[in-house]
Amino acid sequence: MMEKFKLIVILGATAVGKTALSLSLAKKLSTEIISGDSMLVYKGFDIGSAKPNKTELAEVKHHLIDILPPNAKYNVMDFCDEAKKIIANLNSAGKIPILAGGTGLYIKSLIEGYEFSEDKTKSTKSYFSKTGELVYDTFVIGLRRERGALYERINKRVEMMAKDGLFEEVENLLKYTDKTSQSMQGIGYKEVVSYLNNEISKTESIENIKKNTRHFAKRQFTWYKKMPYIVWYDIDNLSEDEIFEKVYFDVMRRFSSSAQI
Repeated sequence: MMEKFKLIVILGATAVGKTALSLSLAKKLSTEIISGDSMLVYKGFDIGSAKPNKTELAEVKHHLIDILPPNAKYNVMDFCDEAKKIIANLNSAGKIPILAGGTGLYIKSLIEGYEFSEDKTKSTKSYFSKTGELVYDTFVIGLRRERGALYERINKRVEMMAKDGLFEEVENLLKYTDKTSQSMQGIGYKEVVSYLNNEISKTESIENIKKNTRHFAKRQFTWYKKMPYIVWYDIDNLSEDEIFEKVYFDVMRRFSSSAQI
């Protein structure tokens, strides 16, 4: 049997702290990051998608970010096809890639080896369901915070997005992006479109983003319950450095025999 490619996955609810950990771990391991977020593929969708900033993107090479124009369509099959190639190439170069993101369907489909039907919308049996094994030699890291603390982080992040120019970002995107496009259905974008269409007030728009983001976090928890191989880390009251130390120790132990570490 061929040796499986190695992969590190960092997942968790939105705003939990995935980006900071993925950056620290990638720099320490001299590796690259693959985005597992369905919104980060779109160019110009920066603030509302919580895309890593220019400095962060310059510090570590990222894949599957800013690869499509705003009106393009993108689905789980597209993601899996691209991610598989990147993982193979990085392993061949002696690196263990880090897949980080919160789109549970994308990550689950990739590492469990979903086989998709012809119409691209449904999956058949996965490699995981047939064998009990993941497609990759994978260490799946789950970051978890107490629900109230997570919601507070979500609310603060939304408020910061508004201050950083989310409404201006959406207004600019609508100059060349149709409001009915797939990209504009993302949380943070559709609510601002409603405001720009004079359907709701700016305050209501911000509150709707907070509410819908919290609901999204609940849906993410549901997805993760279907992934029993996740190694969970409860990170309340831990600094970013403390989170990194805990995870890095386990990563080193997990791949201690690998020449890629």
